[in-house]
Amino acid sequence: MSLLKKIGPWIVSAGLCLVAAEILGAALFYRSTGSLIYFNEPKANPAAVDVGVVDPRMKRRLHPYFGYIGPYSYRDSSFYRTNNLGFTQVEEPRDVPFKPEPNDFVVFIFGGSVAARLVNPEFGGTSVQQAIQKLPQLAGKNVVAYNMAQGPGKQPQQLMELAYLIAAGQHIDLVLNVDGALEFAFGLINFENGVDPIFPPMNVLLAIGDEFAPVDASSPDYYELAYTVTHARAEIKRYTSLLENGRSGIAYVKNRFLKAFYDRILSSKLSAYNETVTKASAGGVRRLLGLDLPIRTSRDKVIEETFEMWLRSSDLMKVMANSVGAKYLGVVHPNPYHSKKVLTEAERKILDLPESDLMVRGGSAGYALLESHADLLKSRGIVSAAALFDDVPDTIYADKAGHFGKRGETMLANFVADQVGLRLGSPQNK
Repeated sequence: MSLLKKIGPWIVSAGLCLVAAEILGAALFYRSTGSLIYFNEPKANPAAVDVGVVDPRMKRRLHPYFGYIGPYSYRDSSFYRTNNLGFTQVEEPRDVPFKPEPNDFVVFIFGGSVAARLVNPEFGGTSVQQAIQKLPQLAGKNVVAYNMAQGPGKQPQQLMELAYLIAAGQHIDLVLNVDGALEFAFGLINFENGVDPIFPPMNVLLAIGDEFAPVDASSPDYYELAYTVTHARAEIKRYTSLLENGRSGIAYVKNRFLKAFYDRILSSKLSAYNETVTKASAGGVRRLLGLDLPIRTSRDKVIEETFEMWLRSSDLMKVMANSVGAKYLGVVHPNPYHSKKVLTEAERKILDLPESDLMVRGGSAGYALLESHADLLKSRGIVSAAALFDDVPDTIYADKAGHFGKRGETMLANFVADQVGLRLGSPQNK
C-alpha cells in the first residue's frame, strides 16, 4: 500500500498527461482537416497515385549537335509535345527526314523561344504556318512547318541544326531563322560565368550536366551534409505519411513534433549542402561538357564579337539553304528591353527586370548594335522586326522573357509571312 501511495499520483499524472496529449492531438487534427482522427482512413500510397508529377521523359538532355533537346516524338501530354528531333511541336508533324508530297511547301523554323512560339502560339495567335499558307504565291500548296527552334537557343545552334538537316537529306523549300535577343543576352551571361559566348546557354548545359557528373569527393563537408539532408528528407517523408494515416491524438502530436524537428534540420542544412555541391561539382561538370575552353574575348568586346559570330552564322545558313535550292529568311524579333513602344501598365509590371540584369544588359546592348548596322543587315538579307510593336498602344508582352500575347503572336507571324511573300516574288511568277 505504501508503494501504491508513492507511485499512484505519478501514474495518475502520467495518465492525465496522456489524456491531455490525446485531446490536444485530436483537436489539432480536427482543426487541420475538419474531421475526427479516430475515423481517419489510410491514404493511398503516394507512389501509386498520379498527382501530376512531371514525366521524367519530358526533361531535356544533351544532344551531340544541337547542344540540348527535349525527348524525341513525345506525345503523351496535352500541353507539351515534340517532333521526332525533340523540338516542341503541338501539331502532329512528319518525321525527319521525310519526302514531301508534290504540292508541299516545306518550311523549317529556327531560333529561340520566340521562334518556337511562332510554330506553337501559346496564346492562340496566328501561327507562322497559317500566315504563310495564306500567301497568294502558295495558292494550291500545302505549307508544312517543322519546328527546329527552342528556348533558350542561340547561334550557332541554329547553324548546326540546319547542317544536320542537309546532311540527313531533308528536302527544304524555306529556311526561316527568327532570333536576336538570346544571342546577346546569353552571350553575356556565358561570359560573366566563365563560359565562352559561342557555346549554348551555360545554365541549361550545367543543369543537365549536374545530373550525371560525380561530386568531387575531396570536399570535406559533402558526405556529412549529404547524410544529414538525405536522412532529414527521408524522416520528413515518413512522418508526413504517419501524420496522414494516424488514428490517435497522441500519435498525431508525436509525429507532428518530429516532422517539425526534421523540417528545421533540413532548412538549416539545405543551403549549405547546395552550396557545397555546386562548388564541388561545377568544375567537374564544365570539364565533362568541354565548357572549360579558355575565353578568347574581353568584357568590352563580348557584345561586338557576339554580333560578328551571329552574323557569320546567319550568312552560313543562307549559303547552306541556297546550296540545296531553298530560300533563306533571317528575322530579328522585337525585344522589350530595347524598344520605343510605350509600355502599358500591365507591361511595366511584367517587365520589371532591373537594368543591371544580364538578360536586359546583353539584349539591349546587342540591339543597339543591330540598329547601328541596319544597312549591313539589309545587305545580308536580314530583316528587322524590332520596331514592329513601337506604335501599338495595347499590351503585347506577356512575360519577363519578352514573349508575346495573342496579338503579338499574330502580328509577328503576319510580318514574317509578308517577308516570305516578297522573297517568293509576284503570284504570277511563282
